[in-house]
Amino acid sequence: MANYKKWTESELNFVRDNHTTMNDLELSAKLSQMTGQNISTAMIRRQRRKLSIKKSRGRPKKAAIVNNATVSVQ
Repeated sequence: MANYKKWTESELNFVRDNHTTMNDLELSAKLSQMTGQNISTAMIRRQRRKLSIKKSRGRPKKAAIVNNATVSVQ
């Protein structure tokens, strides 16, 4: 039988607060470093789903530089 991780409220808050600026790989690496436990990207993905946090689909849009200003290309 597998041992499942009991997530603390601070770990869940970290995922909630940083899911927009970090991808799952970065989140798992940072949480592994903070807790000293091995946290995989699948574990992060599972917790995001439990917390009803959806990431945007597809690749991020590229930005174009026009007249020294960054403009989003659609």
